[in-house]
Amino acid sequence: MFQRQLILVALLLSAAAHAQQDQPSISQLLQEPFLDDYYSNVVYGYEIVTDSQRHASRYVGNALNCSSCHLQAGTQKDALPLNVAGMYPKWRAKNGKRNGIGLRIRECFLYSMDGIMPPEDAPEVLAVSAYVSYLSQGEVMGAEPAGRGVPTLDDTGYDPNPASGRLVYLQQCASCHGEQGQGVGVAPPVWGLDSFNRGAGMHSIETAAGFIWANMPLGQGRSLTPQQALDVAAYMNLQIRPADPRESRFLKLLEAVLP
Repeated sequence: MFQRQLILVALLLSAAAHAQQDQPSISQLLQEPFLDDYYSNVVYGYEIVTDSQRHASRYVGNALNCSSCHLQAGTQKDALPLNVAGMYPKWRAKNGKRNGIGLRIRECFLYSMDGIMPPEDAPEVLAVSAYVSYLSQGEVMGAEPAGRGVPTLDDTGYDPNPASGRLVYLQQCASCHGEQGQGVGVAPPVWGLDSFNRGAGMHSIETAAGFIWANMPLGQGRSLTPQQALDVAAYMNLQIRPADPRESRFLKLLEAVLP
């Protein structure tokens, strides 16, 4: 445990040192033949976020990448941006404990990626933590960054209507995500066994609706009405997808024996 803490402290100190100087862009870092420990972790974290299937395959259980939800490699406002390091540690009702950024990342693998929770000192966790720290440079500690998460839609006065959502989905979404939600090309599956599970944040109708309204169809965000976004989210919510792992007896056994 002490050794793990030393690794995290070393990465944070390195990040703080780099914060005193202008940060190179990711494209610049990708062109460098040699990188120090911090920036090599930043680049590895970027690669995991943009191509989780290749760079974090041992912990991923579906066909998604982190950037399937964290658009533009976690840099797009109102699309679950990743510049949130300054907000952690913080209490999270979902697991009933104070979460550091490492635990938050580990749980994304369990829920959104429908995979296995990595150990806290896994290279993938340290790398994504470094990338989140890199994106968070310049943000105010303890303050919520602009565009964090997804928008909360105003009350439309009507309940979400899955039947109407199906029509909107077929007209506006199916060309990219498939009529059966299976995903087409680089567009991710939005339901089925290759999508996020029922424990993921995107399984919330309110969260999915905010994301859909702000960002979908891709490149045409805010072209749907809030009601249409709610209806599509409700339709997606009814479809088959992997179960919430918190209901798994096997997971409860692992939680009892693992740190």
